[in-house]
Amino acid sequence: MLTNLTDKQKVNWVRIIAIIPVLVLMLYAPKLWITTKVFPVIPLFDWLPIPTDPFDYILAGFFFLSQVLYIFQNKRWQGWLVILLYLYLAFVDQNRLQPYFYQSFLTILAIEIFPRKTDYRKILYAIILIFFATYFWSGIQKLNEAFYIQWLSALNKHFSFLPQWFLVAFTYAVPWLEATMGVLLLFNKTRKIAILFILSMHGIITFLLFYLGYGYNVVPWNIQNMLSVVIIFWTLKTTNVLDFFIQFFNKQKLVILVFTMVLPLANNLTGFYDNLLSFHFFTADLHYYNVFINEELEEKLPEDIQNFYRFKNSKAYLKMNEWAHHENKVLFYPEERIIQFMDVYLRSFADNPNEKGLIELVDYNQIKK
Repeated sequence: MLTNLTDKQKVNWVRIIAIIPVLVLMLYAPKLWITTKVFPVIPLFDWLPIPTDPFDYILAGFFFLSQVLYIFQNKRWQGWLVILLYLYLAFVDQNRLQPYFYQSFLTILAIEIFPRKTDYRKILYAIILIFFATYFWSGIQKLNEAFYIQWLSALNKHFSFLPQWFLVAFTYAVPWLEATMGVLLLFNKTRKIAILFILSMHGIITFLLFYLGYGYNVVPWNIQNMLSVVIIFWTLKTTNVLDFFIQFFNKQKLVILVFTMVLPLANNLTGFYDNLLSFHFFTADLHYYNVFINEELEEKLPEDIQNFYRFKNSKAYLKMNEWAHHENKVLFYPEERIIQFMDVYLRSFADNPNEKGLIELVDYNQIKK
């Protein structure tokens, strides 16, 4: 039974469950992991060497096979190899920094950062911080006007048969419910209630993704979390809720606390650190852009890009999410530096890239407010 495991077995199962969705999603979105494609590769640093054909295929295949071997052999050096490969590949193309890949990366990091002779309860508590942060911060980050507007609009579209007061109340309750579930996971008396709520939430999301016919790349992540919370929390017993944060405190735990508490808090208060890396999941206030293009540049962009033109008032524009999803099977990475890179890239096809008025960047989440 997955609910009757030792700490060592729990850690091992969560490790395997973290890897399998990454493998599935690499098969689902293979273009994301190569550089020879129409959609630009966006490196974090200009000096990073970017592999080209055929080396990008070789590196992606090596990353895939390294994870397969790590499932079965479970050597510490293999775990670190997977971590370092992911870091390099994500730095080469920041669009790979999707929530599901990032959560799996943090889970493997929380396991391999400890020496192999470490008490497995210490490792388990480090992993628990990741799952607490996933639900707590995801809820907190939804406390914004854009989420309320877009969530209520979606509910009215698909569930208009329900009373309006219920849809409004549910919309405003969602962020608090999700954040609360993260907290309730930490208490013995409320843990199973939180697990059942989380299972219901992920189950409903998965059903709706298939019902609505899009977002299939998120399905493995939902299943990963459903299995992981049951394995980790169902039989877990603790003496003090603060144990997760202060017990077994060492430099390894400090690293995980930085990723799960310090950086998300900094993002929430000051905007420092990337939104998606701060558990900013489905919060509706991320910076997704439509790129309007003037007539001169419209004719000069490559045909592969022109295929994604849409028109508003006879003016061509690109929906970055639509273009990114077609090429990479994931959404455009929603940070300002990424859209500025794309601005420079698209302008580079013009006779005078510095000409004013070539491109207008429109954050469509801001438009809906």
